Amino acid sequence: MIKNFKKFKMPRYEQVRWHIQTLLTESQWDESKPLPTEQEFADKYQVSVGTVRKAVEKLVEEGVLIKQQGRGTFLKPPNFQSSLSRFFKFRGKDACYVTPTGVVKKVMQIEAIDTINEKLEIDKNEDLIYIERVRIVEDDIILSEKIWLPKRLYEPLLAIDPKDFGNLLYPFYYKECGQFVSSAVEKLFFITGYSDHNLDNEKQENLVKVCRIANNLKGDPIEYRESYGLAEDFSYEINII
Repeated sequence: MIKNFKKFKMPRYEQVRWHIQTLLTESQWDESKPLPTEQEFADKYQVSVGTVRKAVEKLVEEGVLIKQQGRGTFLKPPNFQSSLSRFFKFRGKDACYVTPTGVVKKVMQIEAIDTINEKLEIDKNEDLIYIERVRIVEDDIILSEKIWLPKRLYEPLLAIDPKDFGNLLYPFYYKECGQFVSSAVEKLFFITGYSDHNLDNEKQENLVKVCRIANNLKGDPIEYRESYGLAEDFSYEINII
C-alpha cells in the first residue's frame, strides 16, 4: 500500500506513476522482465485497476515503458544509438551511411571539477570518473568524446579494462553499475580555436560541439558528455509536416 497518500497534492494516478518509477530505479529492473500486471499493482497500492492503467499509460507516453502485445509491459531503453546521427552523417568507402564504432581510450578517477559537478548536481568536492572515447569509421577517428560521471555511482568501471567496454555505453552502465539512462538533453555549438588531440585538427578549423546531460528515471543527471566533430561532417535534417 502507498503510505501517506493524503500528504501528496497530486492525482492518485500520478502517485502510482511515481512509485512505479521508484520501483524500477531502486530494484534495477531488468529490461527483459515484464512488470507486474495492472491488477497486481492495484492490489499492491490498494487502488483501482483504472488508476494503475492511467499511470502506466502515462509512463508509456513518456517513453519509460513499452507495451508488447501478448507479452506484457517492459522498461523501455531509449535509443541513443542514433542520437548523434541527427547531427553527423558518415559514409563508408562504398558511399553508404555507416554507424561509427565506439572505442574507449581512457578510464580514470579524477578530482572534482566545479563546472562539471555543478552540471551533475553533486557535491562540489565529490570525485569523478573521466572517460575518453572516440568514434571510428574505417580506422578514421571522426568523433572525440569526453565523459564525466559521479564516482559513487560508477566506481565498478574503474576495475574494467577500457577494451572491455561495450560499443554502447548506456547498456554497459546499466549492466555494470545499475545506472539506467532514461532521457537526455543535448545542446549544439559551433566552435573554433580548439584543438582536439584525438581529431588532430588545426585550431582554425571549425568544430561542432555537442553537450549532453543524461538523466535517470528520477530525472537526476548521471552523466555529462561533450562530443566533438569536424564541422565539415555536420548534417542536420528535419521533416516538417
